[in-house]
Amino acid sequence: MTVTSFYFLVFIVIGAAIYYIVPKKVQWLILLGLSFVFYYFSAVPYTIIYLLLSTLIAYITTIAIEKYRDKRTNIAVIACTAIIFNIVIWFLLKGNSFWSHGVLLIEKTFPSVHFNMSVLHLTAAFGMGYYTAQVIGYILDCYWEISKPQKNPFKLFLFVCFFPQLTVGPISKYSQLECLYREHRFSYKNICFGSQRILWGMFKKLVVSDRIAIITTAIWADTISYSGVWPWIAVFLYPIQLYGDFSGCVDIILGTAEIFDIKLPENFNNPFKSCSVQEFWQRWHITLGTWAKDYVYYPVLKSKYLISIGKWSKKHFTKRIAKLIPWTLGMGVLWLVMGIWHGSVRHIAGVSLWYWGILVLGEFFGSVFKNMVEYLNIKSESYSWVLLQRIRTYAIFSAGSVFFAAESFRDALFRYQTLFASIKNLNPWTLFDGTVIRLGVTWGDVNIIILGIFLLHKIDTLREKEGMAREWMQKQIVVFRWGAWISLFFLVLIYGLYGPGYEASQFIYQGF
Repeated sequence: MTVTSFYFLVFIVIGAAIYYIVPKKVQWLILLGLSFVFYYFSAVPYTIIYLLLSTLIAYITTIAIEKYRDKRTNIAVIACTAIIFNIVIWFLLKGNSFWSHGVLLIEKTFPSVHFNMSVLHLTAAFGMGYYTAQVIGYILDCYWEISKPQKNPFKLFLFVCFFPQLTVGPISKYSQLECLYREHRFSYKNICFGSQRILWGMFKKLVVSDRIAIITTAIWADTISYSGVWPWIAVFLYPIQLYGDFSGCVDIILGTAEIFDIKLPENFNNPFKSCSVQEFWQRWHITLGTWAKDYVYYPVLKSKYLISIGKWSKKHFTKRIAKLIPWTLGMGVLWLVMGIWHGSVRHIAGVSLWYWGILVLGEFFGSVFKNMVEYLNIKSESYSWVLLQRIRTYAIFSAGSVFFAAESFRDALFRYQTLFASIKNLNPWTLFDGTVIRLGVTWGDVNIIILGIFLLHKIDTLREKEGMAREWMQKQIVVFRWGAWISLFFLVLIYGLYGPGYEASQFIYQGF
């Protein structure tokens, strides 16, 4: 049962009806039951054992931390042990790319050594990357006394397995999901706004992203027939495909939670309006970035090791360089974790090394760029300069996404090779010679993609100026408001890629 399926919509309707009918004190039990049902129909059922195990580890650990905090017991060891257990479970089941490369290297170096690789074929739990990050954050919050341990293990399990966010997040803190256990009253506004957001998410995924996916997949499947400008089209279309896919799923998830009067944290904030890579990652996958900063970056910066490096740097370098050295190392650890979280060796290159390198270069040469702008008398607030910066940021993200879109590290290198080789054969006129029809789409599909991208841009612009588009829409006259939502509904109904013989592509970030 995917979140774009008809069965999921029926599941929400029935679940919400039961949720608001039962006594409010037991509403959280309904959410727990719905989470079990959703997991059963959306994943391999037995893998819920891993969620139960992570919950049990977190429960025992946080209770022990609270119990022994005022005693001589080293609670740091307890917290670290629990975190390591969770990481090992994730690494065994989701980090098979790292395991397989390491095992092959050892077996080639030592021919007499052979490993049992059966563990690499065990099925990982649904949403493992997301709930593991949440559990680690919860343990650390309890250790740092930011949150109090949840004494009810069933309520803690609901925090871990709350069904909407198991698909692609967002990664929530315990303090953000304490509302799961409160009493919730039926609200027409919540039902209306939640349904509208689900509809908008369906439009992003089924109408826009899945259509673009047909083009990008066809191009990379046959780079001989689609050479020249076409691989570049695939590269620059992929970020929009990824955004429509990922943010569309998040919209469905946030809308579903809103129907149940649960407010989950936002995960996107108009990322393609970013003027720098640093700003981009403050707007894209916000909860992962926040998690990495709170539980990786800041602890690393405050560690004795990095503090000592900072003191040493002050004695041997200028004030500016002395600040940049520990910052660079801290960012290196942060981006390494971000790459590892995505689960493969190619993500180390396409996420960790790529963005860490871009950010470090930006910081080291920031003053040079600033002086150039002043020397050339460029007005930094002018529309043309802002637009140029946004295009540059989009191009950097597109280039890094090649590693993300590829099926393997070798495939990523092949794609880069294809891109460089095709430069000498660039011919933009091939976009209009009918080649696009051979990709599996029609000119009507191309027009729908253009319309979809236009609507995405307009809604993001509206959000930038007015806040949530739904809030702005609520202020409009009834005819305009209902006309817009009905039009969107029919766009999804008529042009959404689903139905007999069609299998919607899996959400890209669902694999994490």
